[in-house]
Amino acid sequence: MEYAQELGPGETADVRLAPLSPKQWRHLNCGDVITMHEARPVSGTATVIEVLPPRA
Repeated sequence: MEYAQELGPGETADVRLAPLSPKQWRHLNCGDVITMHEARPVSGTATVIEVLPPRA
């Protein structure tokens, strides 16, 4: 998270995601909603607000 140490139920925060396999994320566009599966049940959802090209 960009500006918070913890995130409680129902709270929101800015998060920067760096995929381990960028080619599997190329289909994402601004406005897409993705589901976070760190644990069961689902741990949250995120709305894509910016897509940057991979670094060389």
